[in-house]
Amino acid sequence: MDKSTRLSTLLAGTTTDRRATVLLHLFFWLVTYSWFVYQSRWLSGGLHPEVTTLMALSRNAVVLVTFYSISYFISPQRYVPLTWLLVVALLLLSVLGYCLLAYYLYNWIKLAYPDMPSYFNNIVGNISRQGPWTFLYNPDVMYFHGIQLVTAFFIPFAIKGLRVMFRSQVRSIALEKDNLRLELDFLRAQINPHFLFNTLNSVYSLIEDKDKTAATIVCSLSNMMRYALYESAAPKVEVAQELNFIQNYIEIQRIRHRRRLDVTIDISSALGPQYIPPLLLINFIENAIKHGIDKLLKQAWIRIRAHRDAEGAFCFSVVNAKPSRAKEKISEGIGIKNTRRRLHILYPSTHSLHIKYTENQYEILLRIWQ
Repeated sequence: MDKSTRLSTLLAGTTTDRRATVLLHLFFWLVTYSWFVYQSRWLSGGLHPEVTTLMALSRNAVVLVTFYSISYFISPQRYVPLTWLLVVALLLLSVLGYCLLAYYLYNWIKLAYPDMPSYFNNIVGNISRQGPWTFLYNPDVMYFHGIQLVTAFFIPFAIKGLRVMFRSQVRSIALEKDNLRLELDFLRAQINPHFLFNTLNSVYSLIEDKDKTAATIVCSLSNMMRYALYESAAPKVEVAQELNFIQNYIEIQRIRHRRRLDVTIDISSALGPQYIPPLLLINFIENAIKHGIDKLLKQAWIRIRAHRDAEGAFCFSVVNAKPSRAKEKISEGIGIKNTRRRLHILYPSTHSLHIKYTENQYEILLRIWQ
């Protein structure tokens, strides 16, 4: 990645370089502090640089704490329906804190520096006429403090909003390109589905009474292909449909491996409504079959579980036996890499995918909290 690309991703908020992000934040707050110094100088008269510094630091501290507090709570990982009420409460609390801080700071400056300009002393007298809570009774005092905070908040929150909008647009474009590519691949490989399903139904009718096992495979395959061709065209499907697709796939694998394969599927009754992109979970099952079960002669097993954790996140885990090769380096196949990419586009900050393995088993845990 060249320097111009790195700079553009840094400014847009899409970079993954934490060091560069921290340096950018430090630079921004130094520039902001310089602006606060400029604002404070006209109030202090420039007679005492330390007074100007105190005023600038007080304003900078309030804005900095408020900005990062709000950014923390509006992040996708912590967003809940009542988040915006919390944001409003934080803004009101910052106004309250700044008004009280200004009262005590300005009065201390008036006592510590008796040679301050007369207009400064008049301002202190006005904001102190009814004690620390003068700003609640005097709209002019509230306006005086409020206009300073509005100008202080505007720049960082405007930049934050623009970066969030830009990142959302980038994700939308990336997802659109990904969907177009998948649609093109699908069109290239597509055959007439009605002909296919009619053929499968004919085969099923011919063998239903003669070979129950073969009939079961044909029925499961027909259900899988109907889901893959029709229902997967939607952006999202109910997780129950995806799990039913997985059960059809598992049924075929059970017959294929006969008694050699032990499969346990645990789907929580309290799973509730959940929508996910179609064909998102099947790669994990295919990975377990291809790299685990197919390479074992005996004691082949898979444990599949779908549930919600204590925080309400949708969890899907697959644990399977694998050949005992302690020194072998396990690398992710194209299926898992593509799934990671889809998750990164669809749930950039609201998912986690943990993969771990021991000498005898392989485990995948997906959490989605959107």
